[in-house]
Amino acid sequence: MNKLRTIIFGSLVAGSLALPTASALARVEWRDIRSDQARLRMDYDEVARARRQLDWDLDHGASGYQIQRDHTAIQNALEDVRKDRETLQRDMFDYENFS
Repeated sequence: MNKLRTIIFGSLVAGSLALPTASALARVEWRDIRSDQARLRMDYDEVARARRQLDWDLDHGASGYQIQRDHTAIQNALEDVRKDRETLQRDMFDYENFS
């Protein structure tokens, strides 16, 4: 019976110590949000660069292979934008709620 009481008491203490740690780990700093914004700006610049390349290739009669590569580059850059926007939104939400 004494051993059971020790286990229960120990788990309660460990659980109460883990709760404040979870909020500290979820903390988002303002510099994280600034970093996310900078990464998003770079992604938008990459989308613009890929579109300019596609326009140039179309104007200069590039091969179908090159046009497809340009389209793929645009799609990849747009996917990066989507991911970084989600990260920024999540970090802003965490910053507002946990900071």
